Amino acid sequence: MSFFTWNEKFSVGIDVIDSEHKVLVDLIDQLHEAFVTGNIDSAIGPILAALVDYTHTHFDHEEAMMAGAAYPELVAHREVHRELRRQVEEVYDRFLAGGPQGKMGNEVLAFLHDWLYFHILEQDKDYVSCLTAKQ
Repeated sequence: MSFFTWNEKFSVGIDVIDSEHKVLVDLIDQLHEAFVTGNIDSAIGPILAALVDYTHTHFDHEEAMMAGAAYPELVAHREVHRELRRQVEEVYDRFLAGGPQGKMGNEVLAFLHDWLYFHILEQDKDYVSCLTAKQ
C-alpha cells in the first residue's frame, strides 16, 4: 500500500526533476512501509539516512539548475531548501537519539508527506517557466 502516490499533478515537466522527486516519494513510501510492518530497528535508520543524503543531492541539483536559468527567486527558494534540510536532519537526529518510534512515525510521515506535497505543488512549480524558457 502506497503512502504517497505520485501522479501527474506533481510533475514539474522537467524530466530530471520529476525523476528526483519520485525518488523522494519512494523513500517516504519505504519509511511508511517500515513503520507499518514494524521493521523499525533494521529499516528506518538506513531509510532516513538515505532521505537526508538524497535531500541534499536533489536540492543542490535543483538550485544549480535555477542558478543556470537565472531564476530570480533563487535566494528565497534556497532558504526554503535550507529549512527543509534542517527539518529532515532533525528527524534523523531524533531517530538516532532513540525517541519513541511509534509516535515519531506518525509525526515524521505526516511531516514528510506534507513537506514534499506542498513543496512540489506550491514552491517548485514556481520555477518551471523560468527553467523551461532557458532550455
